Amino acid sequence: LHGKGQKAICYFSGGTSEKNKPDYEDYKKAGVFFSEKSSYGNYYIDIRKLDKLRPLLKNRFRRAYNYGCDGVEVDSIGVHSHVNTITKNDTINFAKMLSEIAHAQNISVGLKNTSSLVGTLEPYFDFAVVESCAAFSNECNSFEMFTKHDKAVFVVHY
Repeated sequence: LHGKGQKAICYFSGGTSEKNKPDYEDYKKAGVFFSEKSSYGNYYIDIRKLDKLRPLLKNRFRRAYNYGCDGVEVDSIGVHSHVNTITKNDTINFAKMLSEIAHAQNISVGLKNTSSLVGTLEPYFDFAVVESCAAFSNECNSFEMFTKHDKAVFVVHY
């Protein structure tokens, strides 16, 4: 792809961990899991534990960079929508840390979904990915701030 002038965007979940991922045991040892699972059976991560998460996420971004990824679409950032003890402010702090880590590793980072936080988080993210936004009232328009700042918004419909 790079030889053709194209960019590669990779994916990982930032707010959950899955048993089939190579770093699952590292997350488990760090003690950052909630007992709540997502609808996909993944464990939600206590995103308030920034000091424990920082090295784990650095490793994920480093792995993406080593794979040749120019950017990462980070999924499941909005843990506050699924775990009652997590606040929007916790999510904002976590998302800012993700952006800081990605940019320190020379990787672009995409904000996925989390439309209620676009106004706060857009300055920290390089692009956005929004899923099935036409199914929700005004969801697609929520990401207009990205395009106003010449940042891409990728809309995925299933």
